[in-house]
Amino acid sequence: MGGKTKALILAAGKSKRMKSDKSKVLHQLMGKTLIEYVVEALETDAVEEIGLVAGPHNISELKEQLGERVKYILQERQLGTGHAVLSAKDWLSGFDGNLLVVVGDAPFLEREIVERLVNMQVEGGHAAVFLTTVYEESPPPYGRVVRSDDGRVLRIVEEKDADDTEKKIREVSTSHYCFDWRKTEKVLDKLGNDNAQGEYYLPDVIALLINSGEKVETLCVDDKLITFGINSREDMAYAAREMKERILKKWSARSVTIVDPNTTFIDATVAIGSDSEILPFTYLSGNTKIGRKCKIGPFTRIVNSKIEDNHCIQFTSVINGKSIVMDESKNCRS
Repeated sequence: MGGKTKALILAAGKSKRMKSDKSKVLHQLMGKTLIEYVVEALETDAVEEIGLVAGPHNISELKEQLGERVKYILQERQLGTGHAVLSAKDWLSGFDGNLLVVVGDAPFLEREIVERLVNMQVEGGHAAVFLTTVYEESPPPYGRVVRSDDGRVLRIVEEKDADDTEKKIREVSTSHYCFDWRKTEKVLDKLGNDNAQGEYYLPDVIALLINSGEKVETLCVDDKLITFGINSREDMAYAAREMKERILKKWSARSVTIVDPNTTFIDATVAIGSDSEILPFTYLSGNTKIGRKCKIGPFTRIVNSKIEDNHCIQFTSVINGKSIVMDESKNCRS
C-alpha cells in the first residue's frame, strides 16, 4: 500500500431540496461557503492533493470560489456517488495510495477526523474505513450499517432500500470514507444500479470489497454534527445555530468576553484579539479583524474592517471596509 493520500470531494449534486439557483455547496454559513469548510478540513499534511467532482451546472461557480485549491473533475451526468468516483479515474490514473472520499455539504467535518480516518486505514491495512455514528432514537435518512452477529461489517444499505428490520438499525454511515485505491479500483466497475433511485451508490463498494475478501472497518464518532450533511433550508438554519455556538465558544476560550451569546453573531472569517469584549446585538462579518482590549457594541455591525487595539465601537449601524485608528474612534483605555 502506498503512503500517499488524495482526497475527493463529491459536489456534483443538483441540490433540488434547497430550491435555489445557486449550488447547495456554495451557500454561505457564518461567512464561509459550505464547500470552503470541507476543503479546509482536507488541507492537512495527511492529504497531498484534493480533487472535486462537479457537474456542468456548478463547475464554473466552484472554480470561481475555490480557484486553484482543488483539481476539478467533471461528472457529465449525475448517476450517483459511485459514478462520481468513477468519473475521477483519469485523475487517479497510476495512483497507488489512499483515497479519502467526502461529501461537499458537511461543514462540521474536522481535520482531526480526516487524519484519524487516514491513520486507521493505513495502520490497519484495511481496504476501507468509513465514518459512522449511532443514534439512540430514529436516525436521519442515512445508510444503515449492517453487521454480522459477531460485529463484522457486512454492507451499507440506503434507507430507501432498507427493509423494516434494517431501518431499525441505529448505526448509520456518514458518506466519508478512506479507501485503499488499488483495492477499490478493482471492484468499482462491478457497481450496479439496481436500487430505488437507479443510481450507482458508493456505499455498495463496501459490500463488494468484503465479498472479495478484503478487510473493512469503521470509525464511529459520538459528535453527530461531524456527520451532518445539509440538504434543505431547514438544515441550513440548524447548521447556522450550531456553527454560531461553536464560533462563540472558540473566542471565549481565547480570552474574548462574549456578554450575550444569544444576540452576538461572529463569522468564521473574523479574528479577535485577547481581552476584547463583545457586547449584545453585535454583528462581526467578513474579513474583520478586532485588536486586543477593544470593546465592540452594543448595537454594532462591522464588515471587512480592521479595528486596532484599545478601541470602543458602539451604537454604529455599519462600519464597512475601514481601518479604525487612534484618531477615528473613542479610545478604550478607561
